[in-house]
Amino acid sequence: MFRPLLAAASALAPLGLAGCAGTWDTLTSRRFREDPVETTRRMFSPEDPVAVLLADPPRTGDDRAAAMRRLKEPAQAGRTSEDQDAVLGELQRAAAADPSPVVRMEAIGALGRFRDPRAAAALVAAYQAAHGRKDGDPAPARPADLGVVPAGGALRASVRGADRFPLATGPTGYPPEWVSAIRCRAAEALGRTGQPEATRFLAVVAGGSDPDASADGDRDVRLAAIRGLGHTRQPEAVAALAQVLGTEAGGRDPALVGRTHQELVRLTGRKLPPDPKAWDEVVQAGAVVVPEPTWLENVIDQAMFWER
Repeated sequence: MFRPLLAAASALAPLGLAGCAGTWDTLTSRRFREDPVETTRRMFSPEDPVAVLLADPPRTGDDRAAAMRRLKEPAQAGRTSEDQDAVLGELQRAAAADPSPVVRMEAIGALGRFRDPRAAAALVAAYQAAHGRKDGDPAPARPADLGVVPAGGALRASVRGADRFPLATGPTGYPPEWVSAIRCRAAEALGRTGQPEATRFLAVVAGGSDPDASADGDRDVRLAAIRGLGHTRQPEAVAALAQVLGTEAGGRDPALVGRTHQELVRLTGRKLPPDPKAWDEVVQAGAVVVPEPTWLENVIDQAMFWER
């Protein structure tokens, strides 16, 4: 019984030893133990991710998460508008309401690769729902939501801090570290959409002006929002980052200052020091965003940043 399993594992072991985490996860999964031949075939000939995501009845969380990692936006891959709408709707639902935080993270990552303008609204909703509570679950007593109205006024976004679990009712939603991780993923994915509403939403998060924000994980989320602003490649992001730099100047948080300065340089190509006055002058003069740095330029920039 175990000979086929051992033979397949021996044949694929070099892939796992070479550092392929996905291969190792597959080899150690229950699915591989139950059907090693079919599981091995799927490793080398994956199913159509659109078919997996739209399957009825729904596929397992593992299958859907793997499909989301492989997914290309249907509209960009020459598929029908019906496929685009159906996949976008499935990703939107999964990113904001799936019981599994892993599936949510993969859905958020997939939405960040979409050029569809609706992806930004879906990511904001995923950010807001990162607490993982279901409808009807008690929410922690917090101040009023912070409203952010994007273009058209169709979406009211709010930013909440990490949740607290009430002792009287037991845990509700995800632990704080998962809430922070989901929000970080959503913030960076929002930046990759390049949508104006994404820039406005990230500016609020990066600026730390949210009255609901909790100390737990808030710094990581702000750093992710700053990175997201750097990905938007919009002049409004330069103004938002310059404002963050002015707020954090004076050594309040060297990591926030350093990351903000790095993104300002990447966006504008201006090799100015982290001086809020200098960057305010850039904004007042009308900031010009330079093309996205190449892979090699990013590597050199990161090396220089850590060297400093």
